[in-house]
Amino acid sequence: MRKTSLLLVITLLLSSFFLQASFAENDFNIMIDGEKFELAAPHTFINWRTMITIDSGLLEKLGAKAVYEENEGKIRIDSEYSTVELTLNESDAYIYRKFDFTGIPETIEMDVAPFVENGSVYIPLRFAVEGIGAKVDWDGLSKSVLITTNADYDIIPVERPVEYEEVNIQDIPDDLADWVEANRMTGGIWFKTLDNKTYILICAGEKPTGGYSMQLESITMVAPGSIYVTAQVISPAPDMMVTQVLTYPYILIVIEDEEILNVDGIISDGTIPGEETVSTIGAAISTEDITDMTLYNLMGEKVKTYAPEEYPAIVEAFNNAVIDDSFYIMMLAGNRLVISLTDGTVIEMTSYGSETNIVAAISSQEADGEFKSLHLICPEIAKILLEGVIE
Repeated sequence: MRKTSLLLVITLLLSSFFLQASFAENDFNIMIDGEKFELAAPHTFINWRTMITIDSGLLEKLGAKAVYEENEGKIRIDSEYSTVELTLNESDAYIYRKFDFTGIPETIEMDVAPFVENGSVYIPLRFAVEGIGAKVDWDGLSKSVLITTNADYDIIPVERPVEYEEVNIQDIPDDLADWVEANRMTGGIWFKTLDNKTYILICAGEKPTGGYSMQLESITMVAPGSIYVTAQVISPAPDMMVTQVLTYPYILIVIEDEEILNVDGIISDGTIPGEETVSTIGAAISTEDITDMTLYNLMGEKVKTYAPEEYPAIVEAFNNAVIDDSFYIMMLAGNRLVISLTDGTVIEMTSYGSETNIVAAISSQEADGEFKSLHLICPEIAKILLEGVIE
């Protein structure tokens, strides 16, 4: 009995020695925005992936909170801009971005699944940190994990309500009134920058009688320079006496900000058709009108200038692109295709990481600085914008 106990003690001591040696061999530093951080609980390595416990203190240091729901086997990491959901022994993880109004999570397959060992819940360090919006790099020379919290390499979520003022058409300059008159009969959301202010026109489109009205539900800044509008068309009550004429309800608002680059949104009664194309809304272009077509990378460096014989395929793809009125996450994640036309119009197509969708910003010189942003389903151009970006 004594020999057995002695053997057990020796075994435990040796195990402890080799475990400590293993940790020492795989020791590393964690630097958060240049400052060293010490984990409160030991880490481990699985398939060359660093695994940390949810009570290591790292997530809290980054402003997040991790909760383990033992009955469901789920780990939820909640931060200011996202919620990450993981399941024990499952490789699929979900990231719910709080500024994405669709509520559809991003699904990511991890190399190593979370697990429980000796009562501690382990999760992948890199995935957990990047899932809450920070950037992770590795410095092999100093054996350091470098975490950057305010990373602008991807998306900078800044969701917040926007202050605005509703404007009467009688109180605006003539050139702005002309712009309203030109667009108010078409269902959709339009915007224009004038005198250091951004005007947003939200239109219900044609209605069969009077009594209809527009109700603005929210104006939200979802990313730098990007605004998302939600509005609703209010129908007249069944017993309401209404004029028997066609009407075109709209709301015009103004924001004291000239840095707005994109305005998107949804009008909840579905008056904006989901299967419209660039051609059907009158925004099609012709190869004969193109003066230049150039592709730039994220750094603004010229990648390629297209030859005229290459124009038709891109023009056809653009003109046939379907308007997508769903919300998208605003970010720059690829190349930028710029098309210049003879009338001074410039069409700038950018990617937000989708392999099917793009954003086209159309600015017209003749229309005195008018801008229009289109969210398009156009896999042909999306592929061009992601060339060399997604392997």
